[in-house]
Amino acid sequence: MKINELEKISGVPRSTIHYYVQNGLLPRPHKTGHTMAFYDNNHVKRLETIQKIKLEYLRTAKSSRIPLDHIKHKLSESYSLVKPARTDSENRPNKKNHRQQLKKEQIIEATLQLYSNRGYYLTNIRDIAKVVGISSPTFYRYFKDKRELFVETVEYVVKKFKQESRVALKDEKDPTQRSIIMFETFYRHYPKIGEILNQLRSGVIIGDRWAKERLASLYEEMMENLVREINGAIKKGIIRPVNPELLAYFNLAINEAAMHLASMDESNAIDDAMYFVGDMLNNAFLTEKGKQSFNLFYKSRTQNQKTATKTED
Repeated sequence: MKINELEKISGVPRSTIHYYVQNGLLPRPHKTGHTMAFYDNNHVKRLETIQKIKLEYLRTAKSSRIPLDHIKHKLSESYSLVKPARTDSENRPNKKNHRQQLKKEQIIEATLQLYSNRGYYLTNIRDIAKVVGISSPTFYRYFKDKRELFVETVEYVVKKFKQESRVALKDEKDPTQRSIIMFETFYRHYPKIGEILNQLRSGVIIGDRWAKERLASLYEEMMENLVREINGAIKKGIIRPVNPELLAYFNLAINEAAMHLASMDESNAIDDAMYFVGDMLNNAFLTEKGKQSFNLFYKSRTQNQKTATKTED
């Protein structure tokens, strides 16, 4: 992507992006000319991580000036699920890298299936290699160990979810439609997201500190877009002033419960569960302006369902 696209996606001005590149916080972009350079998703993820580091620093520090050394230190110790961005030469596409990436994704997909049957702690590298059809030594060409595989599995699942959400929301302005799009996208990705959450929760229960840290980071990654949406709705007067982070987590918990119910009981369709959750949250948190918008949408949806039923008859 060009720098203007990176600005729009990340919300970081180009002057700051240039500053980060010059000081080694971001890898240099791939230059194709004297004034033309291209960035990729590694830059997006890196900028997201830097923003989290800055916010965390501002919560506890008295000064609003954030030392570059502090950001570099946090980046070097793998502050979040994001891995350090690769160099220009590693970012250049070639057949070998493409084949390697496809094989890594094949291993990750197989791993997710094994997690659903045996869990992270009972799944070993030999099991994974057998399902993929490779030897254990070959596995180590792609991942250093089981824990690195798990980190990349989390990154893989969250990246796909956030990318699809970003594309789906790109041209939609209506807040009600945006909330539905986000729910539907989350629902499509939940089988994999839910499996990751379950494995990390299991680790927390048995006292794995690493799992606790990763679970907190994963929730923060997942909540980022939703918190932004809630903040926007509050500014527009659609949602009454509340703590956006608490509302985002509360929303996630209820949506998870609705999805579990729909998966166990066929009489509870996910569409009905989605609107039940929406109606409950909207009556609890929407302003009068927001309720009018939701009611108009719900009325339109009900009318469309009746029309569809008549057409089928």
